[in-house]
Amino acid sequence: MTVDTTSNQRLRVTIVGAGLCGLATGAAMREYADVTILESAAELGEIGAAVHLAPNAYRVIKNLGGDLLKYGSVPCKAYRCWSPEAKILIDAHFDPLKDEGCEWTLNHRADVQKELWRLATTEKGLGKPCEIRLNARVVDLDTSTGLVTLASGQTVEGDIIIGSDGIKSVVRAKTISASYNSAPSGHSAYRTLVPSHKIESNERLKALGLLEGRITVVDGGERRIICYPCRDGSLLNFVCCLPDSELNEISEEKWTAKGDVDSLVKSYETFDPVWQELLSQAEDIGLWQLRDQEPLDRWVNGRCILVGDGAHAMLPHQGQGASQAFEDAEALGYVLRSLTTSSSSSSASSPPSFEEVNAALQRVFSIRYKRATYIQQLSRAGGLGEMRRKGLSLANGEEAPPLNPMKQQEYTWGYWGAERWEAERKDWLA
Repeated sequence: MTVDTTSNQRLRVTIVGAGLCGLATGAAMREYADVTILESAAELGEIGAAVHLAPNAYRVIKNLGGDLLKYGSVPCKAYRCWSPEAKILIDAHFDPLKDEGCEWTLNHRADVQKELWRLATTEKGLGKPCEIRLNARVVDLDTSTGLVTLASGQTVEGDIIIGSDGIKSVVRAKTISASYNSAPSGHSAYRTLVPSHKIESNERLKALGLLEGRITVVDGGERRIICYPCRDGSLLNFVCCLPDSELNEISEEKWTAKGDVDSLVKSYETFDPVWQELLSQAEDIGLWQLRDQEPLDRWVNGRCILVGDGAHAMLPHQGQGASQAFEDAEALGYVLRSLTTSSSSSSASSPPSFEEVNAALQRVFSIRYKRATYIQQLSRAGGLGEMRRKGLSLANGEEAPPLNPMKQQEYTWGYWGAERWEAERKDWLA
């Protein structure tokens, strides 16, 4: 659907946070809105390592005109699970493009960010390019007027404020709860990217098939190794999850904290030597404390809505954190376009009223809340230790699907956008 913005009022939208969620939201709304994205960092670097996007998420990017395959993102067509003793437990193959109409992609995070930046700012896109302001730290906001105040003293006025500023969201603290903080989950994760030549030059490691288009998991119960290739197989991404009690160093709650390779290998000393040999290929590694957050009971306050990690931060065990943020972005794009055509204001050029904006944001919340919260609980249920038990018991009051990831595809992948979800899944509306 293309909005005729020549005869309708364009919305003024302020997005706080230029991460993956903020950029996707801007790209989804630029056709009919004047979008300003405020980012506290002075520049956007390659924070994180890799991210995999299931069909429910990559479908959003493709519908926005994006293409991650041109960056060398690897289509995932298999899943293999090993025991710590190096015995294959599950070896599944599938074709998401054929079965779901969209690829499952294994991506470098920086490539996803680059493509979303292009979609949000290109002069060739629909509507107007988003304006992205770096070094723009938000210190206050008014949810009744849509006014945002920056640390510099400057203000940004809009019809709608969208908080996509992550798990430590300033917007959430100012609008929903100042005390709603995440807590340690009891587990941490090592993350690293290893050049593929280090795998290919080692016959034992090469024989594992790690550089093929698959996700590989070594499941040791309380300790796991997850790896997959990206950038045309030139890099192998590792995520190694284990209890804090078994760490040989201290983890921190930030992406940029450094880890030690020897400590990583020692933490997996009971695994088969082939896995220790694999982990020893790491060079520059990060150590990330996994934090858990209870579901919020609301995302909306006046003219403001939370999305992404600020609304529903997830443990990484379903690989759906970024995917759910993209679903949020698509839902905002679908619902808020109605404000450009259905305003009850007497003048076609008048902005939507407070009541109209709030009602539209509540509609987004209704579409997204139950699904995002359920997947948040599934991420706990697919986790380790106490988080696993907690997730199984709190999966939105529903019986959790089987924990075998191949059996959860029908639910997680079977999302074709907010319009269909609202029309066909009324039992999942809040």
